[in-house]
Amino acid sequence: MTVRLGNWTGAICGLGIAVTTLLAAVTAFAAGDSGHGQAIFKRYCQGCHGADGNGAGKGFMPHIGPLARKGYIDQLPDEYLATVIAEGGEATGKSAFMPSWKTTLTQPDIADVIAYIRTFVEN
Repeated sequence: MTVRLGNWTGAICGLGIAVTTLLAAVTAFAAGDSGHGQAIFKRYCQGCHGADGNGAGKGFMPHIGPLARKGYIDQLPDEYLATVIAEGGEATGKSAFMPSWKTTLTQPDIADVIAYIRTFVEN
């Protein structure tokens, strides 16, 4: 009995490449440096989100709700948070007041910020 794979070989190979790329992206987020993320957060985010992620930053009206709320930020996938940070709130149906940071922050910077905001619910 002969089994012919034909076009399936290319599809399987393509799927393998896609899975490898996805795993690399997830690993990059998981490997974020929360210490570096804290410095970035303090510089770019605390004005609106507050120094400790509890919202009500002094530099912005309307006041922003807390990122540190248990059952909120810890339930959002890293990829979603990366999109909000990179593309801005409007891109994900959030407030248009949340700016896009993709021209200011690199992907590793964004991963570091995500690692830092993940520490809010641990404390």
